[in-house]
Amino acid sequence: MPRWDVTPAGVGLVASQVGEVLGTLSKIVTAYGEDMGGAAMSSGTVAEGGAGGKGGSSGGLVAAALAQFAQGTAAEVQSISARAVKSVDGALLATAAYEAGDVHMATEAQRNAAAVDEPDMPNGWRRGSL
Repeated sequence: MPRWDVTPAGVGLVASQVGEVLGTLSKIVTAYGEDMGGAAMSSGTVAEGGAGGKGGSSGGLVAAALAQFAQGTAAEVQSISARAVKSVDGALLATAAYEAGDVHMATEAQRNAAAVDEPDMPNGWRRGSL
């Protein structure tokens, strides 16, 4: 029968490491938003006749494209952490179920082994009588 190669302590270690990475990821997502805003502000504008200017309250084509890109990807970027947390939670729940199942199977095996009647042996021999 195949055996699972799961080490609960190893799963816990990896889950802890993923938690640390998720803390860093949160900072990266925040920086992503700030960087997109900074890029939009620095992209300049395009005025009629081809004249360009820096900043400007109306923004330009690049700023508009960056804003649309940020809006289009915001939900995906923010869901990265949520999906990772759900994955880690699932791994921890599966490991707990594995451990509980392992304990349950061991308990059942011991109970079944203790319940086995010894077969009658010829000439009155019984196991352990030697």
